[in-house]
Amino acid sequence: MANMLFTPVPRTLKDIIMEIESGKLGLPELQRGYVWKATKVRDLLDSMMKGYPIGYLMIWDSSDGGEKVKQIGMDGKAYSSPKSLIIDGQQRMTSLYAVMRRKEIIDEKFNPRYITISFNPFSREFEVGDNAKKRAAEWIYDISEVFLNESKSFNYISGIVKTIAESREKTGATLSDDERQIIQQNLMDLLSLGSYSIPTLEINGSADEESVADIFVRVNSGGESLGEDDFILTLISVYWQEGRQKIEDFCRSAKVPKSGTAYNFLFEPSPTHIIRVAMSFGFQRARLHYAYMLLRGRDFETEVYSDVLRIEQFEKLKLVLDKVLHVQSWHEFIKCIEAAGFVSKALISSQNALVYSYVMYLIGKHHYAMKESDLRKLIAKWFFMASVSGYYTSSPETAMETDLADLRNIKTAADFVALLERKISSKFTNDFFNITLANVLATSAPRNPAWFGYCAALNVLDAKVLFSTLHTRELFSPVATGTKNALEKHHLFPKAYLGKIGITDDRDRNQNANFAFIEWSDNIEILDTSPAEYMKEQLAKISVLDRPSVYELHALPDNWEHMDYFEFLKQRRVMMATVIRKGFERL
Repeated sequence: MANMLFTPVPRTLKDIIMEIESGKLGLPELQRGYVWKATKVRDLLDSMMKGYPIGYLMIWDSSDGGEKVKQIGMDGKAYSSPKSLIIDGQQRMTSLYAVMRRKEIIDEKFNPRYITISFNPFSREFEVGDNAKKRAAEWIYDISEVFLNESKSFNYISGIVKTIAESREKTGATLSDDERQIIQQNLMDLLSLGSYSIPTLEINGSADEESVADIFVRVNSGGESLGEDDFILTLISVYWQEGRQKIEDFCRSAKVPKSGTAYNFLFEPSPTHIIRVAMSFGFQRARLHYAYMLLRGRDFETEVYSDVLRIEQFEKLKLVLDKVLHVQSWHEFIKCIEAAGFVSKALISSQNALVYSYVMYLIGKHHYAMKESDLRKLIAKWFFMASVSGYYTSSPETAMETDLADLRNIKTAADFVALLERKISSKFTNDFFNITLANVLATSAPRNPAWFGYCAALNVLDAKVLFSTLHTRELFSPVATGTKNALEKHHLFPKAYLGKIGITDDRDRNQNANFAFIEWSDNIEILDTSPAEYMKEQLAKISVLDRPSVYELHALPDNWEHMDYFEFLKQRRVMMATVIRKGFERL
């Protein structure tokens, strides 16, 4: 029989909470932010009250020294770093701890909140606390009060009975002796949940992170697979609490409109995104598997882990994160993306392209001290290429590892620019523009990178919206959106019209090449008339002098409204690829 990597150990809920408070047992947030709804907490408590099993906890004995750990518990812990970490069952334990100790949780949107669960001492029912329960004398609005008064439970329970009795008397009724006894017994049963037995599986310290992740997936099919980013965030939580908080604060600020923060209209980074940037930029490690081992203090020559190396790497991480999370640098990078024509979140098809383009921006800024204006042009072109070609789509870590390897012998800013230009040219070949792009546009997929590249090119080329005097860049901007989108995708050959002539497959009718952006009011006017019919009126909105340039930018063949539909698609795809090329060349 193989060596057992785990030991089953029964624990009471009260013992687990005491270990969390002392710092012996950590809740390192391996499973990301708190995502449970209050109704699920209510059902969890109800199951416990009825004596049902609520599953096990998986605990990893990961102690190897370190600084104070980030936990939900109180300050002044007996342990400076945890002996064990909860890696499965965190949502349950976070819920129970938050309820029994009246602690705030941080949800997946980074908002702090309390979990308020109400209890009916007559019926033993749990409900999510609301104003009705708060006003009802025969409900305990927040059961946290019951647990926090456990040390003086007799007086506290007597007080609750007295309050309910007085409320009854105001209505002319009385609380019977049997009811008093029921209330007292049910409240004692509620308090006894602290003695509820929870089975735990303790994975021993000899198990590495790969084994722990594999165990997690195999025994918890309902949970998310753990990745190296989860373990890296755990390490930061354990050994550098302030750093984890900095990452969380930065990501939170990117979601809230406020000056002087990371907020922008294009990208709301997650902690995982920040980790990828920091590891690639600061440690030249795109593969997070190796980045995790590096932060643990592994010497890759001897394959031995060292506390000294770990401390050195964390000191380096502190310097790296200061650069990664620098708000001014972040916004200068966002300007690069906007300069590339991607002025709206709706045009971003690849977050990996954003993440790794930010890495390139930071490398150019800090490693090669490039002028901001030159760097902006370079990164705009780099992102345009990465987005349109899908450079970081299939194997993003591999692509970035290759980029980092190619950068190792680059000494000057000029060499850095030349390298990126060569990589761009190797993707943006004549064949790519003349053949590949037209084929890639032959799809009805709504989030096609080539289509987004065409839209970005219109912005770069300062094109006007079809049938409008306004420019696409103005109307793509999020600030232009009211109750209706300022721009709407319009079928140049309306779907209903195509149906009338026998073209009923939406894969044909919704081809990228059958779309153009117009103002929503024009879309209402056009409705489902044929292009030959509605263009009689719409052409009047385009001056004769402007018509050639408008048709060129919007990739419309001459007399297109009278063309065979499939011939129109074929010609327009080629013209759209030409627009994409012109947009890139303008950069």
